[in-house]
Amino acid sequence: MSDGYKKMFETLNQYLKDNVEDIDQTIINAINDRKNGKKFSFQEHLKGFIYAQLSALVSWKIIKEHQTELNALFNDFEKDRLKEIAPETLIEKIRELKCYSPYTTKNQMNSLKANIETFEKIENDYGSLDSFITHDTPSNIVKLLADSKSIYKLKYTGVALACEYLRNVGIDIIKPDAHIKRISGIKRLNLVPSKSEYKIIDEFKRLSDEIGISQVKMDYLLWNYCAKGYGEICTATPKCRECVIKRYCNQRG
Repeated sequence: MSDGYKKMFETLNQYLKDNVEDIDQTIINAINDRKNGKKFSFQEHLKGFIYAQLSALVSWKIIKEHQTELNALFNDFEKDRLKEIAPETLIEKIRELKCYSPYTTKNQMNSLKANIETFEKIENDYGSLDSFITHDTPSNIVKLLADSKSIYKLKYTGVALACEYLRNVGIDIIKPDAHIKRISGIKRLNLVPSKSEYKIIDEFKRLSDEIGISQVKMDYLLWNYCAKGYGEICTATPKCRECVIKRYCNQRG
């Protein structure tokens, strides 16, 4: 079946090239940069983390449209300057830019100073944030950042958000968000029958090793095939008649 899945991802890749404009390449570029030897600075880690937070419940298309304003708002992610900004200032400006989530933004910005201090502790303990995120498997790094018992737990950061942060700084890991869980689940492609986020991470790592396609590339293809503003095919209400990979799917409408 691994050859079939490889063909499926090739089909998705061609479909997106032919049919979806303006697909964001940020994460793919970050992976390539790390493969080519890039070391990411503290500022780049902080930027990757904050953008992961902002995109938690807000369309990435909206976030991307306002990147210039957001970069300025967050002082180009210079940590000492950021720690001095009142959370209310950040919250209000994010609201004005329509990048605000009523469920997450307030808590994220109120905990930003504490999270920066956790990053500083990691840097002190490991020499750099880059050394920390590469000292163990990506799955174990996620546990250190997302597990409530970890001394490096980042506030208001779950498994999916921790994965998003790691991908933003060039780590090859799937992000088990709603789109990936839905399309890879037993009712659709059955790539990962389990709903466990860590099981999804482990299974995509195994599949990546089998078919020679990076986890980030698989995620990129599946997510863009699903997401609003991009492919919009395998959504909560799937457009099965338009689907180019339906022969691999358990739901063939």
